[in-house]
Amino acid sequence: MKKIIFIALFFVTIVVVAQEKENNNGILLGAHIPEQAEGIPSNAKSMFVNKLGQIITKNGISDDVNNSRFILVPNVTVLTKNITATAPPKVALNLEVTLYIGDGVAGNLFASESFQLKGVGNNETKAYMSALNRLSPGNSNVQKFISKGKQKIVTYYNENCTLLLKKSASLEAQSKFEEALEVLTKIPEVSTCFNKAKGKVKSLYKKVIDRDCKLKLNEASSIWAANQDIDAANEAGEILASIEPTSACFGQVKSLYSKISARVKELSDRSWRYKLKVLDLKKSEIKAARDIGVAYGNNQPNNVTYNTRGWF
Repeated sequence: MKKIIFIALFFVTIVVVAQEKENNNGILLGAHIPEQAEGIPSNAKSMFVNKLGQIITKNGISDDVNNSRFILVPNVTVLTKNITATAPPKVALNLEVTLYIGDGVAGNLFASESFQLKGVGNNETKAYMSALNRLSPGNSNVQKFISKGKQKIVTYYNENCTLLLKKSASLEAQSKFEEALEVLTKIPEVSTCFNKAKGKVKSLYKKVIDRDCKLKLNEASSIWAANQDIDAANEAGEILASIEPTSACFGQVKSLYSKISARVKELSDRSWRYKLKVLDLKKSEIKAARDIGVAYGNNQPNNVTYNTRGWF
């Protein structure tokens, strides 16, 4: 009997993992609290942002915290506020929280859902936190709402595929490879556009790492040529250790690394602490390209002005 239960649990685990993997399809969504919600106490607001992030990630979407085009927006209304007759007295709040998903750049609303939440606390902030914390990522209405939003986001990429490919090509022509890669790597794998973009993603990834290799190799070579001591070796070694092993000039990287390593051995009679990157067989080119696109996006200033007029 125990063996049967174990096998059943094993298969349930496999199904859950498979579902999570299937849901993790590259759709990006960012939480955005608009000015209309500024009445929320600051500590409760910080907690609420984290809660919205959980709602996003636990429903099979990546939380895009920087310049996301698609946003999850809350609007909070206080329906009632009372002071309890307890000792000590507490604050009791009844809130209506409406969530919206949409294209924050174009201003198109995709989905909305309202929830009534009650919370009690020693002060207003704790009452807000108590109420907002009741908004569960596992709530069936939350899940249906997120699912509807996901479908609309995928539809956007399917319908705008040609424009996105042209935008990426234009950036590539200007040698803005990382920016071009960011445009393409935001396309979800579940969209029909992804297969059209996949080959170009790999091509751009190769251009990025090949250019990166040349720049870093030249920098490390100049540092080492100027002063072949331990400090120069370590400075050059840090640069060489960041170069991708599949880049075109990696053979030259290994040659320079060997020369510096041998010199460090002569100077200090010990092995050099820097190691070159090795090929990660578990990491696909698409995943590596997404990492570059995400890193580029995260390094850009948060300067998107969202249009949510008419959402609430």
